[in-house]
Amino acid sequence: MRFAVSFVAFLLLTGCATLPEDNGEHPIPNGAAVAQSVELCKTRIAELRARLGEPSREGVLGRARITTWVVAWDPLTKYLGVMTNDSGTVVDVYWDLPSEVTWAPTDRCK
Repeated sequence: MRFAVSFVAFLLLTGCATLPEDNGEHPIPNGAAVAQSVELCKTRIAELRARLGEPSREGVLGRARITTWVVAWDPLTKYLGVMTNDSGTVVDVYWDLPSEVTWAPTDRCK
C-alpha cells in the first residue's frame, strides 16, 4: 500500500499527471469555406494568410514552399495544404483528404 501511494505521489511530482499545454491550434471560423474557395493558379498565399491567420506549418519541399493550416475538427481534423510558386501563387492544394491518401505536391499550373 505504501508503495502505491509513493508511486502516485512520484507521478504527480514529476509531471506525468499534468495536462499538456495548449498548442495554439484552434478551428478557424469559415476555414472550410476559405479552403473550398482556393483556385489553382489564381489564389495567392498572402490572401490565405489574411483570411486564415498564421499557418500551422510552413516549410520547403525541394524548391517549393508548402504551407498548411488546421482548418476544422468535424469530428476529424481537416487540413488545408497549399504549394506555392516563387511568386506566391497556389499551384497545388490539399483539402480534407483521408489520412491514407498521400499528397505528392505538384505544380499544376505549368
